[in-house]
Amino acid sequence: MTTPQIDPAVSYLAFLATVSDERLARVAARRAFVEMKISFMRAAALVRGSDGPMLQRKVRSATEVAELWRLSDLLLHSLPALDPVVAAHRQELQCHLDSAFPAGSASVPLAWETRRQDVRPR
Repeated sequence: MTTPQIDPAVSYLAFLATVSDERLARVAARRAFVEMKISFMRAAALVRGSDGPMLQRKVRSATEVAELWRLSDLLLHSLPALDPVVAAHRQELQCHLDSAFPAGSASVPLAWETRRQDVRPR
């Protein structure tokens, strides 16, 4: 007895037809967060000295975009200067931050919510 072959594309389209727009938006937001976190992890791996492992731990433990945003200044300032590879990582990080927090958006965390001193090494 043979089993019918199911085309994965058709199966995926059938799945999408049953999924709500709200769920699709959550999946898209999660995917964007994961891409952003991977970008931050790659950049943190380039940081030299004792700040590197600390930043890598903090990025790895981040569960929200706001946590990555709080780490962004420290990470960007900790990256070595005048390196073309680092420049590409800086640009990638900035693109992710700009897409998550567009200029003039109400979604940017307020200064009192960020507590940037919590992420600085002691």
